[in-house]
Amino acid sequence: MKARNLILVFVVLFIGLALGASAQVREIPEPLLGIELDGNDFRITIAQKGGTFKHSFRFDVRKSGEEQFVTVVRISRDECKMVPQREVLTFTAEEVGVDPRKPVFISNSFVGYEFGADMRRYELEKQTGATRKDESAAPATLKEKAADVFKKIGND
Repeated sequence: MKARNLILVFVVLFIGLALGASAQVREIPEPLLGIELDGNDFRITIAQKGGTFKHSFRFDVRKSGEEQFVTVVRISRDECKMVPQREVLTFTAEEVGVDPRKPVFISNSFVGYEFGADMRRYELEKQTGATRKDESAAPATLKEKAADVFKKIGND
């Protein structure tokens, strides 16, 4: 009985770890539509599809003397299916980790319209996915699964 329970615990743990690994978020620099530093307010304008919130981002700050280099990184993917829309998110300088009295440089790419930002994000995710492609052998989408099936049929 103890061996059975132990095996069951290991199976559940393995499945949980496998699901957690497959749900990893690809952290990428967010393509921005705009940015504004006004006093203590740090505003970013992004393209969102309904599932983006303040906690969807992290700020990587590198300081070099008087200069502050900021990269806005998306840490949770927006899985919603809406048409991309502009969204302005306001953070305090303390939340970002910058001194508003010193020069701030942004290392993110800037795009002029919502669809462009969404396409740029997709390209960046694809690039990071290409480097991690060998880590996950399982196809991610139904289209990829179908392509794999047809490849296997063709090889037989």
